Amino acid sequence: MKKQGILNAQLMGELTKIRHEDIIVICDIGFPIPKGSNVVDVSLVEGLPTFPQVLKAVLNEIIVESYTIFDIMKKYNEEYYQFLQDNLVNQAWAELSMPEFVARSQEAKLFIRTGEAKPASNIMLRSASGVAEASKQFDVHFPSIL
Repeated sequence: MKKQGILNAQLMGELTKIRHEDIIVICDIGFPIPKGSNVVDVSLVEGLPTFPQVLKAVLNEIIVESYTIFDIMKKYNEEYYQFLQDNLVNQAWAELSMPEFVARSQEAKLFIRTGEAKPASNIMLRSASGVAEASKQFDVHFPSIL
């Protein structure tokens, strides 16, 4: 029995397949996931799990070198925007319009759908190298996802 970390077998299995420079999208309940995409839906009810809970759990399992968000996040979801600014300090980041973000998400190897209902609660993560010397600076760990 796995004793900590992500217990969702499907999600854990998909995360172990992620390689350097692969893209993962963590999205809210309203995101237009492209038909035929690889999706792990962890939503339970509206609002659960939240975007930060899922992001923290994922970042405890993988290392990312950069991320992309909606350009409207700062205006419509300042709390989550600040959370990203406070915690992903070594990662390069970009902002895209919603149409540009949706178009670029077509490249994603994995979509993780949360129960999040707050606006602009979407992030595109680009995975870092598995080589410790190259990726150590990007490591982020959360003692709890709550």
